[in-house]
Parts: sequence; C-alpha cells; structure tokens
Amino acid sequence: MRGPPHAAAVLLVAAAALCLGGRAEELEASSPEFNYPAVFNFGDSNSDTGGRVAAGFESIAPPYGSTFFGSPSGRFCDGRLIIDFLMDAMDMPFLNAYLDSVGAPNLRAGVNFAQAGCSITPATATSVSPFSFGLQIKQFFAFKDKVTKLLSKGDMYRRYIPQSDYFSQGLYTFDIGQNDLAGEFYWKTEDQVAASIPTILLEFETGLKKLYEQGARKFWIHNTGPLGCLPQNVAFFGKDRSQLDELRCVAKHNRVAKLFNLQLHALCTKLRGEFAGASITYVDIYTIKYSLIANYSRYGFENPIQACCGYGGPPLNYDSRVPCGQTASLNGNLVTAKGCKDSTEFVNWDGIHYTEAANFHIASQILTGRYSDPPFADKMPFLIKPKF
Repeated sequence: MRGPPHAAAVLLVAAAALCLGGRAEELEASSPEFNYPAVFNFGDSNSDTGGRVAAGFESIAPPYGSTFFGSPSGRFCDGRLIIDFLMDAMDMPFLNAYLDSVGAPNLRAGVNFAQAGCSITPATATSVSPFSFGLQIKQFFAFKDKVTKLLSKGDMYRRYIPQSDYFSQGLYTFDIGQNDLAGEFYWKTEDQVAASIPTILLEFETGLKKLYEQGARKFWIHNTGPLGCLPQNVAFFGKDRSQLDELRCVAKHNRVAKLFNLQLHALCTKLRGEFAGASITYVDIYTIKYSLIANYSRYGFENPIQACCGYGGPPLNYDSRVPCGQTASLNGNLVTAKGCKDSTEFVNWDGIHYTEAANFHIASQILTGRYSDPPFADKMPFLIKPKF
C-alpha cells in the first residue's frame, strides 16, 4: 500500500517544473519544448476527459473518479489520466471536453476532442462511438472557426478562449488506434487485423496533414499499448492458455500492437521530412506499459493484470456482463462490480483502462524523455521517481 496519489502528483509537477523553467533555448528544433500556450488533444478513452459522457452516449457511476475527483468526472478511471498528469507537468489546467458546456468551461489553454470508444477509421453502424478521428478533426476546425469569429468581436471572450496564435504555437496530442485493432479481433484473424494497419494509418496521416495545413506545427503522438494484457482481452481470448505469453497476456494482440507501432513510428519519421517547420514526437507507450506489467512489484504494485473494479475475483476480476460500478442479474442473483480497497495496488482499473496510480507511473516515464523519438532525456535536469 502506498501514499495518496495526490501527494505523488506534487513530485511530478515539482520535478517537471525544473524542466520547464528556462530550458527551451537549449532544445533542438525537433524536440519538445514544454512551453505551449494551449493543448489540443485527439483520442479515445485513454485520454477522454468527459466527451463521451457529455455526448449522452453513456453515464459513469461510482467508483469511477473516486480517487481524485471524489465522484465520476467523465474519465474511465478512478482518477486522473495520463493527459491530466502531462497537463499538470506543464503547469496547465486539465483539458475540458469539447462537448461539455456545463460549468462554463475555460477553453483558453486548449480543448479535448477525445471520445471513448472511437477509432481512427470512420465509424460504421456497429461502432461504439461515431466520433472517429476524422470527425474529431472536423470538430476542431469548427472550434477554431468559432474562436476566430469571437476574437473578432473584441475582448469580451478572450479570457475563455485561445488566442489566434495559440493554434500555431499549441501542442497537438494524439492517443488513438487501440479500438481499431482490439475490436477487429472478435471477427478477424491475426493476419487480417495486421493487414488492416496500413489503411488505419493512412487515415491517421490524412488527419495529421489536414491539421498541418491549418497551421499545426507541434505534434505529440502516443503509440498503442499492449492490448493483450487487458483483462477484457485475456478473459475472452485467453481461455486457451497456449495463446498467452510469459506475462499471461494474449500474444497475438501484442504482436499486432507492436506491428502497428512499428508502422506508426515509420509514418512519424516520414512526416518529419514532409512537414517543414514542424516537430513530431513519437512516444513509446507500449514499452512503458509492458515494462510496468512485467516489473509491477518493482514499482510498488501488487496486481499487474487483475482489474481493481470488476466482478469475478482473481485472477482477472472481470466479467463483461457486469461492468465496473454496475449491477446485473447473473443466474437469478443480483451482483455488483465493486472497486477494490486500494487502487494504488492495481495496474488495471476496470478491465480496459489503467488506474490513476498506473497513469501516474506512465506519465512519469514519459517525462524522462527516454521513450520518445526524438529523445529528450539529455535535456532533462531531473529524473522522476515513479513510486508514490
């Protein structure tokens, strides 16, 4: 059992502050500067700060949000996400969801277009979410156009919306692609899912080019994590133990995830040569997450794959019929998927998403700069300790 997550966040922010203060002039043009007026995020549930809930597609019940916010915050987590910790590290407020207008959100420092369940490829009638990557980009353009019009009316709205130059100076972050791969395994072979990767990435490239043409210059791109280590996938695809690797993760899911990441990395390299004046940072989330699962005890965790909030007990504590926080009838009995006593002991939160504790660790590793291309570890005057 470890100390409270909010105490750890103080370490993360304090250490990151050392990085942010007065170092920008030492960074190469291709490296991130961590000095942005705004952040515009695109993604799925890994970085959704309330978009899906605001759209009315789904409600989230306790114990979601219980660790940090005290109640559900629209995030599919017990607390903060990776994007929240990265915003903290840059001394910026959490990003409001684009569709969430409740509470007079301040969008001056950016906005979040991420939607849980979305994919890079266009949505179909059977998609979990209609807000694909292409639609998120259309929302961004609509937002930018609205902001431009409001700025032309004087100073009345300036304190709530980005300034016009924020769109060229801001950081554009991306964490998307997991659903394009994971969902396909239910009706396709491994080879068929792998064969779809070029089409997925072509759609992603098209979106990035549209943003670049509209003035985006700072790109921060996360690759996808080890899909085979999610309890949801282990429960469905891991019944045949021969399909699991040494960490008890579904091997074929992870093989495809690594292939996707290899091609995504190549795309980022290619675009650096095509996007004049742009910086493109590729972040190896897969390696960070897989290392966390493989070495969980070293980082203070006790359960690498078992879900904190779920039903069924060890080894997975996951049952797709009883989602986290909900009650369902199984064999004539009402059962509830409850949260664990201490989420800081768990890597996985609800069978699909990571706990706040795990997200803090991942963000800490990202900020060392060692998992990025181009790397920026040599630009960091600190080393964040990932344990709470």
